[in-house]
Amino acid sequence: MTTDATTAAPRILLAPVTVSPTKPLTPTHLKYLVSLDVLYRATSTFAEVTFLYDHTAYVGSRQVAGFWAYLEGLGEDPEPGYARMTEEDIGELYAAYHRAGPAARDAAPATASGARPARRPGGMHPVSARLLDLWEEHYRLLGMCDPRLGRGGPTPAAEDEVLGLLADRDLCIDARELGAPVYLDATTAGLPLRTLSDAEGQANYLLLLLRQLLPLIGGHDVVVLAHDVELRTDYRTVAHVLSALGARVVRYEVPRVPVEGSVRPTRYGGWQGYTLGAFSGPLVEEFGADVFRLGLRLYLIAGLGRTAPQSFSHDHLRRWMRRARRLLDRHSGGVPLPADMTAAAGYLAARAGRRRFADPYQVSCALVGPNPAVPVGALLRIVMGRTEEAGVPVGAGR
Repeated sequence: MTTDATTAAPRILLAPVTVSPTKPLTPTHLKYLVSLDVLYRATSTFAEVTFLYDHTAYVGSRQVAGFWAYLEGLGEDPEPGYARMTEEDIGELYAAYHRAGPAARDAAPATASGARPARRPGGMHPVSARLLDLWEEHYRLLGMCDPRLGRGGPTPAAEDEVLGLLADRDLCIDARELGAPVYLDATTAGLPLRTLSDAEGQANYLLLLLRQLLPLIGGHDVVVLAHDVELRTDYRTVAHVLSALGARVVRYEVPRVPVEGSVRPTRYGGWQGYTLGAFSGPLVEEFGADVFRLGLRLYLIAGLGRTAPQSFSHDHLRRWMRRARRLLDRHSGGVPLPADMTAAAGYLAARAGRRRFADPYQVSCALVGPNPAVPVGALLRIVMGRTEEAGVPVGAGR
C-alpha cells in the first residue's frame, strides 16, 4: 500500500466491547452484532480495517470468572450436560447466579479462570465453550464475518507493561503496594475513577481491553470504540486514555433494545422467546435463509433505528421479512461486478466524513429509500453479509 497521505486508504482499528460467553444472545446483542458486521463490511470497501473482536477476551475478568466459580460451587460436575444445553438453559443459569446475590458474585478467587473451570483448551469453562459453539451456528446463519468468533486473536500486552505505561502518563493510580486496587484515572476529563484491578489482583474487563488495544493503536489512523449505551462512561474514559496516548478516537454507540416495553440486562431474564434460537426456525423455514438474514438485519438496524424506542416485535420482524423478500426479488441479478463495488466504495467513503467509518444505519436505510443514485445491488451484498462473493477482502485485516 502506498504511504502517500492523499491516496492511502485509512487504517481503522474497530474495537468493540465484546459479548462474553455467559448469556444468550438477545435482541440487544443481535442489534449490536449485526451493526458491527455491516460497519466492518461497508468500511472495508474503502479502508483497511482491523476488526478486534474476540468473545473470549474477558474470560479472565471477575465478571466471567465469578459465573464459572458459581457453577463449580454448585457441588456437582454436570459437564456432560452442558453439551446438550440451549442458550436459554445457560441463560437461566446466568440469571440464577445473579439472583444468588453479592456473595456468589464475589466468590471467584483471582485464580478462578485457571483453576478447576479450565477444562478446555485455552482455559474455557464447558458452559462457555458450549455457548461459543451455538454462537458459531448463529454467525453462519446470519452471514457474519469470522464465524470462529475471533478465537485466536492477537497476543495482548503484559499487564505490568500496560499499568507501567499508564502510571508514567498519570493515567492510573496504582495502590497495589498498599493492598488497594488499581484505578484508571481520567479525572482531568471530568470522568470518575474506574477500577482496573481490585485489591486481590482480579482484573476488570477494562484492563483486559487496554491490554488488547495498546499494542495496536500506533499502527492505525483511527480507533473506533463501539459499545452499548450502558457502557458510555467506561468508553468515554477509554477514549480519553487512548487520546492521551496519541490515538485519534471516535465512539460508535448502539442502543439497547426493549423487550415487552422494558430494557433490562440479560441477568434479570425477560428474554425468553426472544433469542435467535427461539424465533429463527419458523422464519427461515417460511422465507428462506437469505430473506431471513436480510430481513433481520434491516429490522434491527433500520427498523429499530438509532435509539430503538420501540420494543422488539415478532410482528414487525415478519413485516421486514416481507420487505426483504421484495427487495431481493427486485435485485436478483447475481453478484455485483467489481465496478459496482468500486462505486459503492466511493458512495460509502463520501458519506463517512470525519468519522472515517460507514454508519450501519445510513447504509441500511439507503437500501429501502427512494434515492435512485444509491448502488443498491452492491449495498445489498454488504448488508446481507455477502461481500466475499463480491470481491471485498473482508477479514484481511484480522
